[in-house]
Amino acid sequence: MPKEFFNNSIYTKELITRSENITFTKESSLNVMKRAAKACYNFISKNYSVCKVLVICGPGNNGGDGLLIAQMLSKEGYSVNVYFPLGVSKTKDASIAYGSLNKSLVIKTIDNLSEYKLIIDALFGFNYNKPLTEKTYFLINSLNKTSAVKIAIDVPSGVYCNNGKIDKIAFKADRTLALHRLKPCHVLLPGKEHSGQITLLDIKVANLDKDTSVELIERPTLKLPNHQMHKYSRGELLIIASREMFGASKLTTLAASQTAFKSGAGIVKLLVHENDIDIYKHHVLEEILLTYKTLSELKLLIKDSSTLIFGCGLNNTKFYKDILNYILTKKVNMVFDAGAFSMMSNDKENFKKLFRNHKGQKVLTPHFGEFAKVFQVSDNKIDDCLKAAKETDSVILLKGNDTVIANKVGNIKINYFTSPFLATAGTGDILAGLIGSLLAQGYSALQAASYGCYIHSQSALKLDRNFVASELIDEIPFFVKNISK
Repeated sequence: MPKEFFNNSIYTKELITRSENITFTKESSLNVMKRAAKACYNFISKNYSVCKVLVICGPGNNGGDGLLIAQMLSKEGYSVNVYFPLGVSKTKDASIAYGSLNKSLVIKTIDNLSEYKLIIDALFGFNYNKPLTEKTYFLINSLNKTSAVKIAIDVPSGVYCNNGKIDKIAFKADRTLALHRLKPCHVLLPGKEHSGQITLLDIKVANLDKDTSVELIERPTLKLPNHQMHKYSRGELLIIASREMFGASKLTTLAASQTAFKSGAGIVKLLVHENDIDIYKHHVLEEILLTYKTLSELKLLIKDSSTLIFGCGLNNTKFYKDILNYILTKKVNMVFDAGAFSMMSNDKENFKKLFRNHKGQKVLTPHFGEFAKVFQVSDNKIDDCLKAAKETDSVILLKGNDTVIANKVGNIKINYFTSPFLATAGTGDILAGLIGSLLAQGYSALQAASYGCYIHSQSALKLDRNFVASELIDEIPFFVKNISK
């Protein structure tokens, strides 16, 4: 997997079509097809030795790309077969490509899939828009079962461009050669998984980056503390500690608090019910414990302009709901995680209204199950996040291997480079601690969410193994130092 792409902008099907059409007013579409095919050929010939190759071509322009690639590989000495499961080329440019093809390369049936070492998918491309036929389904299923290296041209066949969804099956590429810009399907599951490793190829079509607000999270540059700072000016963070699930509550609360310190916060205060002080006092070193007996006493500990993490380890009780209602009346900056979404679920519209009326900055960090308790779910994760951000006047960070972050004005950030080892207890609380720390240090809600997500994922990638939450926390300050100025 590459560490970064040369461009982080993400184009929908509609935007990439517009980009192409603008280019076609200045040069022929056939020239662009030839340039795309040449870029793909250059990559394939450089990275895969001469072997027997099967190119699956559709009737459209993606198939035209495949035909030109097949011709170039054949001239280079590869043993190439071209197969048309849906009939020969129908578009103008693809028909021209077919006209120049050595017809001896074309096969009418695939007799022995196992003889091919490389399979190139040029069946549909980004315009795929309807369920697969039975014949195509069985073909793709057979292709996926082979041991051959599988390369998709632009978009794996069977994956919908704008949301990454599939119906029942899609081509499972080892590598996708994405043309011009990344598409949503490359970065959203399950399309991300079906794309395999992605190589982004520059094919010199119109740059419309200014017309998309969807992009990958970029490497941030964080501010280093200066000599004039003290612990309060570096950021004060409050965390409401759980009273239930004692083992888990300690993990969630302390994972968040320790992460906050190690990502730059100056001081962290845990708000703990006095009956539960023994749960925490033997496990904290740097944190300050502030105790309360009643909701009224807890309210006095939360000042305007505070930064607060709410939800880690908290259960859906009247007491915590009352706290949630109260803090939504205060001008505080907040990170909402975990239990907060269960509290909202039975009174969704009222809480959305409270969020919209709230004056501070807010980041909500649900996983899919938590998100679905409060917000509407469709087949498009980007659209869902954006709608939720507008409904709550908040930044929404919808967690997953394809984390999507949105604010109400339509800025969308997607996390591509991440680690499956993050699927372990406590890592979500570490993310909440990172975001809370960055909010307390003065970063905007969108910056805090994006930067926190980046640091979280990259620290896990640095470990690149099974780990426990404390090991990830210990990795964070080293990574933060490397991206600070």
